[in-house]
Amino acid sequence: MNTYRVLVSDRLHPDAVNWLKSQDNFQVTSEPELTPEGLLKSIASFDALIVRSRTKVTKEVIAGAKNLKVIGRAGTGLDNIDVTAAQKAKIQVLNSPGANANAVAELTLGLIIALARRLPSAFLASDKPKEYGWELRDKTLGILGLGQIGTRVAGLASAFGMSLLGFDVDPKAGPKETHYTRVELDDLLRESDVITIHVPLLDATRHFIDAKALDKMKAGVWIINTARADLVDEPAMLRAIQTDKVRGYAADAIGLESLLRHPTVIHTPHIGAQTGEAQERAGIEIVERVAAALKALG
Repeated sequence: MNTYRVLVSDRLHPDAVNWLKSQDNFQVTSEPELTPEGLLKSIASFDALIVRSRTKVTKEVIAGAKNLKVIGRAGTGLDNIDVTAAQKAKIQVLNSPGANANAVAELTLGLIIALARRLPSAFLASDKPKEYGWELRDKTLGILGLGQIGTRVAGLASAFGMSLLGFDVDPKAGPKETHYTRVELDDLLRESDVITIHVPLLDATRHFIDAKALDKMKAGVWIINTARADLVDEPAMLRAIQTDKVRGYAADAIGLESLLRHPTVIHTPHIGAQTGEAQERAGIEIVERVAAALKALG
């Protein structure tokens, strides 16, 4: 019977690592602080690699992975993995896309409320602010991306009495029974009071929200991005904020320093999936999928 050698190069939930170690004929090496140089040196001896977002699985890593059959990503995005190089090398790439959906959706609603009620500035104020906040009820929320996170956001936002519009580049995305009305992209941009971004980062979606998209939006729109920083053209976003086209921007990842410092911007350091429940689900799901794939390959 084959022995399966698995390298876990990021911090995975302990229950997930222990489950994998308990499987017959699995040799598991857990090195959550492994450096890129260390990964390049050691990858040749492993049958599977399990990562989160920290480890970059580059084409150089894949070229040196002589025995690698499976790459597992605990979470949704695959932008830290050279999927094209993996496919050429006939290496399966797996992820756990639904595991963090609820955690990210809840953070999204939290950021919408933080923008609506100006919570960051309110926390620092000693008196009532001169500017009013606003209620979510009867506002229109545009959801870009109708995968598991986007549809979960729709379900949560509907409880606040928001009108919901949805768009996805894939016409088949999203469940049949929904809380939102599916519209074309331009209609969503024009009609939404709040826009939340949940599309994957691909070459085709990089700077999905650019100057042209911002120009089509309502004056005073609020934008939330709990996906990836590169989905937004950040210099264009900063200009839109400075001219009051965008009233506020909340993001779980920002790269542009001047955007980080702007008073109408709320920033969290990519914590969307950072709940104990989400990390446990993502870890367990990915180790089970990787183990099953290795066993199927023999």
